[in-house]
Amino acid sequence: MNFDKKFKIWIDEAWRWPWLWSVVACSLCFNPENMPESEFLSLLNDSKKLTEKKREELFDKLIEFSIWDNPKLFFWVWVVDSNLIDEINIKNANREAMRRSLVEILRKIDNSKIGSVLIDGNDNYTFEELEKKPISIIGGDAKIIEISAASIIAKVFRDKLMSQYALIYPDLWIENHKWYGTKKHKEYLKDKSKITSIHRTSYKPVKEVLNAKPKLLLHICCWPDATVPIMDLKKDYEVICFWYDPNIQPRTEHDKRFWELVKVCDIEWVEYIEGEYDVANFFNRIKWLEHTPEKWEKCTHCYDMRLERTALEARKLGIKYWTSTLNTSPHKDLDKMFNLWDKWSIQETFDKTKNENLKDKLDFLKIAFRKNKGFERSVEYTTKHDIYRQNYCGCIYSDTFPWWKEQFLEKLKENNETSI
Repeated sequence: MNFDKKFKIWIDEAWRWPWLWSVVACSLCFNPENMPESEFLSLLNDSKKLTEKKREELFDKLIEFSIWDNPKLFFWVWVVDSNLIDEINIKNANREAMRRSLVEILRKIDNSKIGSVLIDGNDNYTFEELEKKPISIIGGDAKIIEISAASIIAKVFRDKLMSQYALIYPDLWIENHKWYGTKKHKEYLKDKSKITSIHRTSYKPVKEVLNAKPKLLLHICCWPDATVPIMDLKKDYEVICFWYDPNIQPRTEHDKRFWELVKVCDIEWVEYIEGEYDVANFFNRIKWLEHTPEKWEKCTHCYDMRLERTALEARKLGIKYWTSTLNTSPHKDLDKMFNLWDKWSIQETFDKTKNENLKDKLDFLKIAFRKNKGFERSVEYTTKHDIYRQNYCGCIYSDTFPWWKEQFLEKLKENNETSI
């Protein structure tokens, strides 16, 4: 072969911005002694501006030109996988893919006959294999036919690989989003377990999913008891507080305690949900048990009511983890409550709004928040932030209910009401 004329090497890449797998680079040069026909060259354009069918036709022709005894072009493709992208970042990985494709094409050509090396983009790369710094051209794949040819080879090569991975990961719908951050891809990534071995875990959207804390629904019985659980749990979970305490009387007391919830949530930057004040449910659940001693069956039924409702909320929201602040107070029977939590973690709950049973198994965190000075820490917190501390549990049958208990019950009876 006569190498009287200088060779120009052109480099382009594909797959720089997708969230999946490798980056692909192609180095290419036309043979100055045996150039393709001008009619063919006029068909070359930025690969992104060509139809898929047209790209594949041109790709096949370019490959054909490269395998003759006296080839019309030389090219090489190099792939850098997602593991290296995550290790050295995409810019360096892109440079490495270009460098390795360049190294391979330099093996095919007498280096003394190379006139210049041009790169599509503005990364301003340098390569130790070259004496001179490559020329960077922004938008080169739309301006220069050689870079267009390199972009076509890189993109079609990438697409052929992509079609193979689509067979391996059919539920990823690769053929729809082409590995970019489409709405469908984002929906897929909501489930951390669906992140594949070919995802670029250093990319922010994927990294955020991997680093996301699991959600936990925390039932709130009162705010003094909630302070320590919230502070401790939010280190490892995205805590969502669920206020559900229809046992609290009167309504003004219930509402006062709820607004203390809001205050603490604002301080701790956690989300909260306000459950319904269905006080009639409370009275129905403890019917015939009103005068049993505190901590006995009446209280057990009250715990059970609130935990059943919290389990239902967790299932409706699709939250696996849950727990309750009921186990902060030293006045609660932990063994009794742990048994109830096991019951509602397994037992299905009924959703009145949909008239159906919800069956998802829940994972209850059996944490005794009262340990490690939990109660003392809650007192310190409420004092520091001026959080209201009630002087009775909330139930009108509580031993510590205010002195006007009898008047209160009498008024309920006179008005035939369940709350005032």
